[in-house]
Amino acid sequence: MNGTTGAAVQGDVTGRPRRLSDVFQCTYRSRRMFLATCLDDYMNANALRVKSMVCHECHQGSDNRETFAADADTEGALDAEIWGRLIADLGDPEPPPKKKKKKK
Repeated sequence: MNGTTGAAVQGDVTGRPRRLSDVFQCTYRSRRMFLATCLDDYMNANALRVKSMVCHECHQGSDNRETFAADADTEGALDAEIWGRLIADLGDPEPPPKKKKKKK
């Protein structure tokens, strides 16, 4: 990668994925992937300090995380998508039973 390409990609916010379901070209893995996968791998590699993962201290992952967080904070448009994914990941189709009120 030459210096001008890297600078253009880093500074160009409009081309970054914004939704968990967005697909983009991962520079370091040389393949297309979902933003959700990128964020998961980036966060795990850095939180657990797994230096052997290509996602550890990845500039593209950092940019994606920053853009995703900024969008979620300012627009609130991703809330339904985020909660939907979290609920689906939990896999619990039934709500917890209601507590019975005690009689005095």
